[in-house]
Order: sequence, then structure tokens, then C-alpha cells
Amino acid sequence: MLLMRRAHGLLDKLGDMPGLHQWLSSRYDRRFAANTSGNLFRGVFQTFEEAAASAPRTRPMGYDNPDSALMYRDRMKHLFPTDYPVLFWLQQLFGQGRVRIFELGGHIGVSYYAYQSVLTYPANLQWVIHDVPAVMERGAALARNRDSLGKLQFADDFSEAAQADIFLAMGVLQYLPQTLAERLQDLKRLPPNVLVNLTPLHPDAAYFTLQSIGTAFCPYRIDREDAFVKSLQALGYTLRDAWINPDKSCLIPFSRDRSLSEYHGYHFALTQH
Repeated sequence: MLLMRRAHGLLDKLGDMPGLHQWLSSRYDRRFAANTSGNLFRGVFQTFEEAAASAPRTRPMGYDNPDSALMYRDRMKHLFPTDYPVLFWLQQLFGQGRVRIFELGGHIGVSYYAYQSVLTYPANLQWVIHDVPAVMERGAALARNRDSLGKLQFADDFSEAAQADIFLAMGVLQYLPQTLAERLQDLKRLPPNVLVNLTPLHPDAAYFTLQSIGTAFCPYRIDREDAFVKSLQALGYTLRDAWINPDKSCLIPFSRDRSLSEYHGYHFALTQH
């Protein structure tokens, strides 16, 4: 990761030199369009729609396709440093009798399976995932053979989040056209606890970039850090905990002031709870 950051820093410095920026930018655009395995970013945009319109036509848009639904299977068997703050809070909340989880963007159940290696799930746990159709279809098929505990479900309707004790959003908020607060405020009941992780936030600005995940292109939201926290506080949430994901970065070539060297995580709880 350090070598990659240094390479991007060098690329940005070279891009500032007269006559080189256009050549380097064109070369990177070709690499971005042809990417099949890396995690690349390109451009800075004001809206989700602008980022989407800039995407090459060489890959689908978003995760709602069979190839993207097959990603992240390695994370089902392994834990990463970024998982441990969420594991800590889940253990605490399970101890308080919070057993209904709604996970936005939980893919095929990646965290549900991985966390079983260190957490004892409550006997009455319900873990519901809401994702794009292709991913949920793959996840439901996998669960029929793999989910020995029988606690994983998939929901087509986001409104089921209103029934949750714990709302999970891990590495998903950056893919939404709306902010998290905008999604939550339409629910009939707010989940008492919100756990956010692997979320890119900028200290001074809100914008979009375009991501290549190898199988598709995705408009990629980056909110302003203080505005993100205040938007949830305005719904009645209290910030209980905050942490940094230092091994996650968003490196946008030729945009040093909009690149990120770390991501964020939070635990919010409703004030009245």
C-alpha cells in the first residue's frame, strides 16, 4: 500500500509538469478502461450522475451483475484489522439483547460468515442483508448449502431496516446516490444502533469519483466528514465511538487534494435508547 501511494504521488508530481499531464492522463484512462483486477479511481465529479456518465463502456455499471456477485469470497474465511471495531460493538450489543441485524450492502453474507469464527451468535439472531438483486440471488443460493446456523436472510425491501436493532453499513455507503441519513429518515422506525465501517470521508469537501473494481465501474461517493456525523446527529443519534481504517485508501491520480489515505468507522446510538 505504501509503494502504491508513493507511485501515485510521483504520478501526480509528473502530471504537474508542462506537456506531461495530457499524455499521462490519456495513458491512465486507457489503463482504467481495460482494468480487470485492480481497484482504481479516476476523476472528481459533483454528482453521482456525472461520475456514471464518465464511465467507459468496457464494463457494466455497478455490482448488479454475475461477475461482481462472485467477488469478496476470500473475506468469508478471513478477518482483517478493519473488522475488529465492528466485532467489538457487535459483541457488546449482543450482550444487551440486540439480535436483529439489518446489513445494507452485505454482499453474499461475507461478514456474517467471517464473524462466526470469533463471535458466538445469539440463538435468536436474525441477520438480514439488503443488496442489489444479482448479489442477493447469489447469496441466497450459497446460504442454502453454507448457512448451517440458518440465521441469514436476504430482503428486497429496504424498509425492513425499520425492524432492526442494529443497522450495519460496511464499505457500502460510497456506492449510494443518497447519503445514509437520507436513506434512514424515510424509515417508519429508526434502528437504535448504527455501525458504519470502511467509509471514505474527506475533511473539507463532498464529491464523487469513479471506481473500477475490475468487473464493473461504480460512481463513488465521498462525503465531508463533519457533515456526515452531523446528518446522523440531526436524526437523533449520538456518536458513541469513532475509529480509523488506516489500511484503506482512495488514490485519485492527478487529484492529490481529493485523495484519501484512510477510511472511517462509527457507532451511533439513538439518544432515547
